[in-house]
Amino acid sequence: MFGNPVRTLKRTTVGVTATLAALAAVAVPAQAGPIGACVQMRAFYLHLGTGDDDLRDNSEVIVWLMQNHGPDVELEHVWGGIGNRSDRGYSLAYQNPNWHIGSCDVAGIKVRMLSHNGIFQTDDNWNMDSISLDGYADWGRPSYSISASGSPVKRFTNSDQWWSLFG
Repeated sequence: MFGNPVRTLKRTTVGVTATLAALAAVAVPAQAGPIGACVQMRAFYLHLGTGDDDLRDNSEVIVWLMQNHGPDVELEHVWGGIGNRSDRGYSLAYQNPNWHIGSCDVAGIKVRMLSHNGIFQTDDNWNMDSISLDGYADWGRPSYSISASGSPVKRFTNSDQWWSLFG
């Protein structure tokens, strides 16, 4: 009436394994959250990886730290180019040197890609395959880290410029 229970278990196991494999292909933070004691962050290191669609040199990437309580805190803007299947790192500070945020106050990051087209150029599209942002306290002590990778984590277009990661 119910069939072979071993065969049913095997089918269920295969189905669950396939579902987990599909979910693993989705961008999931590899690491997210404060490191050590809660401290004020002073500097940041942003690492961006590109997939099959590059970030042109006249396109801008803006990263905000989302706070648990309070407004988002904007970091310095960065510019492309990042070629296909390559990566680039940036040392950043706050957009406004009077701003600050504690490592335990970060709820995640928000990223925006802005295309500044040159003559005869169309809007830029960009496949972001990886992102990591590390925050540092005084004396370069690591205090916060968040990262994600995928294929892509996010495809940015002129009509879809925003992406967020909580953690």
